[in-house]
Amino acid sequence: MPELKAYFSIGNTMSAQWSNDHSIVYISADAKGTSLMQTDLCTGGDILLFQTKESIRGLHVALETGDIFFGLDDGGTENLQVYRLAKGAGAPAPLTRRPEVMHLIGGLLADNKTLAVSCNARVRGTFDIMGIDIFTGESRMIVHNSDNYNMPAGLSPDRRFLMVNKLMGVSNNPLWMVDTQTGSVQKAPDLDVEAAYSSVAWKHDGSGFYMISDADADFAYVAYYDLASKTYQKRFAYDWDVSNLALSHDDRYLAICTNEGGYSDLKIYDLVNEAYLNTPKPPKGVISEYLPIFWAPGAAKLLFNVSGAARPMDYWVLDIMSDSLEKVTHSDMAGLTADDFVQPRLCSFRSFDGLEIPYFLYAPKGMHENMPVMLEIHGGPEGQSVPGIAYKELLHYMVSQGIAVAEPNVRGSTGYGKMYTHLDDVEKRLDSVEDIACLIDHLVKTGVADPQKIGVMGVSYGGFMTLSCAARMPERLCCSVCTVGMFNLVTFLENTADYRRPHRESEYGTLANDRQTLCNVSPIAKVDDITGPLMIIHGKNDPRVPVSEAYQAREYLHKRGVDIELLIYDDEGHGLHKLDNKLDCYPKVMRFVKKHMKID
Repeated sequence: MPELKAYFSIGNTMSAQWSNDHSIVYISADAKGTSLMQTDLCTGGDILLFQTKESIRGLHVALETGDIFFGLDDGGTENLQVYRLAKGAGAPAPLTRRPEVMHLIGGLLADNKTLAVSCNARVRGTFDIMGIDIFTGESRMIVHNSDNYNMPAGLSPDRRFLMVNKLMGVSNNPLWMVDTQTGSVQKAPDLDVEAAYSSVAWKHDGSGFYMISDADADFAYVAYYDLASKTYQKRFAYDWDVSNLALSHDDRYLAICTNEGGYSDLKIYDLVNEAYLNTPKPPKGVISEYLPIFWAPGAAKLLFNVSGAARPMDYWVLDIMSDSLEKVTHSDMAGLTADDFVQPRLCSFRSFDGLEIPYFLYAPKGMHENMPVMLEIHGGPEGQSVPGIAYKELLHYMVSQGIAVAEPNVRGSTGYGKMYTHLDDVEKRLDSVEDIACLIDHLVKTGVADPQKIGVMGVSYGGFMTLSCAARMPERLCCSVCTVGMFNLVTFLENTADYRRPHRESEYGTLANDRQTLCNVSPIAKVDDITGPLMIIHGKNDPRVPVSEAYQAREYLHKRGVDIELLIYDDEGHGLHKLDNKLDCYPKVMRFVKKHMKID
């Protein structure tokens, strides 16, 4: 039987882009840390460019110069500093040195010396658009903003215009077009409706762009915006959300990913012949909606990621001309094979109001009924549980130890339409907690779960849900494991990073208008009903859910004599990322869970 360390040593290719010589630059994470790599597709050889124990994020490869830019975290603060690896240089050099500031890379502008970034250097609660001279490090203001999140969303082909998402909520992030030369901005598209936009894909002449939008629709679809006429057109819609999009450099092929019940489907549409192509299909799994996919410069080759329940995240290339599909990165499986994992079964149940709730069930091999079951609740809250290995190592190890895991997508999850996503907003928060109670009833009634051996765990919003379940249905649970979760939505919103507060208030309610509701739906409102046993895990540098939430929970519960174990990691932020910390934490989690599930 594989050891726990093996599951946490599995590698994943976290992001990848084409370089100007048609090789692949990618970021991988494994037991050794995080690495910046380059692979030659002709020889298959890999070159290590940079390695660190911290997280590398925000990869940008400048095709025109061959320079590589990336953001580097420090201890989980998420205040990314920008690094440049110049073509031919032996090591990357920092372009920013302000550890209190977050920098988000927008791309190298047309002068080949200015890197556009979004950062909160001037005011911590606001992201301005800045230009950094990559040779001197000097910065200049491009757009002085007065709102919060302003996230780079793609440069125009001439590298003059930067698209920016203004994140106001999960279904409200309008696109604005920034002229990086004049500093002028315009909303594009300028629709009088709240909507979510992503995956901006420009035509090669800059006359317009495709995007994913849910304007006036329940499910996200592909739309097109023409700059000259300022017209918006809905182009491709399905009975599921479109989750990713890319346009080939000659404007001919449109790659469209749809999220169909948690699994991805990749479609290639020929815009010239107006027909879908019959191309090789990638293995069943998930193409991340959070990472862009890319067509090769000057070629009909699509670079995209795939992960699955027995497959780490790796990148593949679909070649339209040769009608071939090839995996081009090869993440380390740490000695494990597909036989060491189980494929989940997609199930559903009816909740208290008749709403159908989907969930994935991972059952240990040879076990089918009366199983110990851990309920694992995703974060977000606007997130979705999908099959995978990355961030699910503990889940897979639990299953190997004879514990079934159920991953519900309760109301409020994404992937099932905008209406479903908003079913838990503000005062309806506890309806999603009631979904968990109904799931427990369902698992017991169908004979899947041993009613004496049901636990709950979750990270971030999943941690909030874990604490909520511990507070509102303690008699149904034998143990609870909360990681970076919120104990009190009022203090959470008061203390979260300034730039995050308005975005989170769009989901939970505002401190100004909904303070009592925020308190009423929080675990602290039922703190007297929490009986434990409970384990809480937190990173000391967490900018999203401050560690004060964990300390607050411990203080309240210790006064009541509740059995609580608290694990705080000084060099972590929103979750655990370093192998040493994982190998300290998760054996303790497994001993805790097995003890209270009475598993030898």
